[in-house]
Amino acid sequence: MIQLINLRKEYKTKKGIVIGVDQVHLTIPKGEIYGIVGYSGAGKSSVLRCINLLEKPTTGQVIVDGVDLTSLSKDQLRMARQKIGMIFQHFNLIVSKTVFDNVAFALKAAGKAPADISKRVSELLQLVGLAEYADHYPGQLSGGQKQRVGIARALANEPNVLLCDEATSALDPITTQSILELLREINQKLGLTIVLITHEMEVVKDLCSRVAIMQKGQIIEEGDVYDIFANPVQPLTKEFIRNTLEFKLPSKIWSKLDPAGKVVKVLFRDDAAEQAIVNDMLKHSGIQANILHGKIDYIGDKPLGTFIMEVTGDTQEIEKALQFLVDRSCGVEVISRVGE
Repeated sequence: MIQLINLRKEYKTKKGIVIGVDQVHLTIPKGEIYGIVGYSGAGKSSVLRCINLLEKPTTGQVIVDGVDLTSLSKDQLRMARQKIGMIFQHFNLIVSKTVFDNVAFALKAAGKAPADISKRVSELLQLVGLAEYADHYPGQLSGGQKQRVGIARALANEPNVLLCDEATSALDPITTQSILELLREINQKLGLTIVLITHEMEVVKDLCSRVAIMQKGQIIEEGDVYDIFANPVQPLTKEFIRNTLEFKLPSKIWSKLDPAGKVVKVLFRDDAAEQAIVNDMLKHSGIQANILHGKIDYIGDKPLGTFIMEVTGDTQEIEKALQFLVDRSCGVEVISRVGE
């Protein structure tokens, strides 16, 4: 569906050339919800804007539905862009136009007949849950409602691809969840390929099937979202995952722990997250375990369990017990030796 080949984007500044995107290769299959994650300045917005050529790549190819957009004339590119919708962080609505007219704008630009425009806008407002707001103006809407208008507008010309530029960053957590649910519903109903850029790994965990991590204009890690959460490789990826899943023990808890024990974090992957592995470990060892924190996250339909526990007992028995966990596909990390 989408292929980026040797993509490079340079910006000319007073201080010289700045590289925004550095030799990026990326393939996004049809119908997938794909996340691109990075901190500010990582290059993720530049990549997204290169997909519909709002930013023209310095070098490289952008292939959408088998067509290299970088080889098209202006008229051909304008037609191709009608099949690539885009929604923005700050909505970009026309404040002087009603909700109906904001959605109709793209259809009028495409030369659609008035009757077809009216029918299509009504369908889209129904889809995004704003049928009764057709005559309202953006200033009368909440942030979530504005983003729903933006989504309806992006879908006006029945695109095959929907690009989301920090689509939930300006929204509160509850509204964010409602927008993510809407995007998931659109993906399932319409079969759209959705590319979403964000600095929030929580959004990726909740919505995406695959993810790319960007740093300094490059993709440093890419893969299935579950695999990235369960087995992050790069330091930046580990930082994103840690900030999303980590739980810090209060100092009061640390002060009560046995100085001779160990505090370990155990990651239970796949089926291991739903099995009584810690219980089995205790049956096969002479140690004691005190669960300090535990939860199971579901990424897609797959469980990923995180537990922090204090283990005490004979040193050799502790090592055997931790190896028992490792052998059952669990990630084990000693957080601290209490007292060291």
